Amino acid sequence: MAEVRLNTVLGSLARRFCVQRVGYILKPESSAFPTFSSERRGHWLQAAAAEPALGIRPWVKGERYPGWSVPALLAAQAARRQGDEASETFHFALFRMFLVENRDITDGTVLEEVALKAGLDLDRFRIDRKDPKVKEAVYADHLDAVDLWRAEAVPTVIVGEERIEGAAPSPVYQAALARLL
Repeated sequence: MAEVRLNTVLGSLARRFCVQRVGYILKPESSAFPTFSSERRGHWLQAAAAEPALGIRPWVKGERYPGWSVPALLAAQAARRQGDEASETFHFALFRMFLVENRDITDGTVLEEVALKAGLDLDRFRIDRKDPKVKEAVYADHLDAVDLWRAEAVPTVIVGEERIEGAAPSPVYQAALARLL
């Protein structure tokens, strides 16, 4: 939701801003029995109500909920190697797959499906996902997010030197961008 709001605000501005995404590892280790908790369901219902046009759909029992965030971050880092436009397309397609289609984005097959939908070179994507340098970059991004930006939540958006946590309303992003100018 934060990404969509920020993207809408950026699209409304005459000046282009470079948006750098820094990955924060929300779940650093794989959970054997991941669950869509009642607390998480409440957050998703709030997000769905706040932005109904996004089509956010809370998970239901029986659907495989992702147990960790590293595979998706590796895939996003691999997508970055195919350029900014491909990376951004992949990024939003990945969110859609998770938030709307309720697909397990730790599953390699699902990640490849997202890559195809985003128009990535699938062979290159497969190779890059397995590259140890991609994993190093994911963990380096995480350390930057924690040490440099003091990230403690997803999403954490950095505008200039300003840190915005959570799904902030569009005026928060507008004000941060105005201060940046």
